Amino acid sequence: MSVPDDRFARIIIDGFVLTREEAIQRFRAFIGPRSEDHPWATALVSTLEDLGNATGLRATTSGTTGPPKRYIIPRADLMASAALTARAFDLKSRDRVLHCLPSDFVAGKMMLVRAFVLGLDLHVIDPRGSVLDHLGTNEHFRFAAMVPLQLHRALNEDRDRVEAQFETILLGGGPVSEALSVALQGLRTKVHIGYGSTETVTHVALRSLNGEGASDAFTALGDVHFGRDPRGCLVVHTPHLGVPQHVTNDLVELLDDTHFRWLGRYDNVILSGGKKIFPEQLEAKTAGVIPYAHYFTSTPDDLLGQSVLLVLECPKDEADVMNEVMPLLLTVLHPHELPRRVRTVPTFERTSGGKVIRKRP
Repeated sequence: MSVPDDRFARIIIDGFVLTREEAIQRFRAFIGPRSEDHPWATALVSTLEDLGNATGLRATTSGTTGPPKRYIIPRADLMASAALTARAFDLKSRDRVLHCLPSDFVAGKMMLVRAFVLGLDLHVIDPRGSVLDHLGTNEHFRFAAMVPLQLHRALNEDRDRVEAQFETILLGGGPVSEALSVALQGLRTKVHIGYGSTETVTHVALRSLNGEGASDAFTALGDVHFGRDPRGCLVVHTPHLGVPQHVTNDLVELLDDTHFRWLGRYDNVILSGGKKIFPEQLEAKTAGVIPYAHYFTSTPDDLLGQSVLLVLECPKDEADVMNEVMPLLLTVLHPHELPRRVRTVPTFERTSGGKVIRKRP
């Protein structure tokens, strides 16, 4: 139920000021008779409807590290997060921005929230397939949020168009591979990766990936600051939100109370021969090198305690694929990072957001 003084009453879509109901009708027209027709539009309409609820916005965690959790983000937190983004990227009313993420999870939902709260001029496309294929060559955007795969594909398709059409791109939803990091160097478009979660209402820290400000460390936004718990995991202090502290499972090197280097997930770390090996760092090196979807995990080892296991989404026999991938791994991994075993599975289990669910043997 909406209230008379509703910050979510009107939104600008492609230069036209629409009521929330008009926006709902506009995107409802994209929904086909079958449930699989334009699922992005179904999720977008659901979020627009949800923003009429004065209590807040329903959200669901990604489910990557456990069962998805559902809860409501209060309206005050939605507006505070939007204001934080506006300050970080100097966004102003009527700035043209692109929404190319699914609206099932918080990153996509917050693109809609920012458009309402900040008065941004929003252009919405189907997040599936090529971003550039869904855009005219003369369209220009001050800001867009993407997953790394979307940007990597766009750069491979037409690097000049990316530079001409996007001023700033915020990445999230997955790690940035070393291949993408290299491709970003020299790009005129400013590219950042955000650190955040559903619980922190998207990004609370940024890391610049190219340009003069490029860094391997994340920097806190606004009054956000950090600590570490006894495990070495990041604790995020968010005075702008209703819940002021969030204990994470992210292992970090804490540089000071506003800067950290991300190492990997506490849940995934491999303790091999007294050394900590972070699977996410291995995967950043091997993305684009191994021609199969894959992840690294641990397996029990009598000598080392744990050793590295490579799990591949591949129909081939394990011995055959081991001979195929080991020469490739030798070019990018240190000897102590190399897997002692390889396991193949026909199909990975994935979350509804498309993230691979890691399984230990």
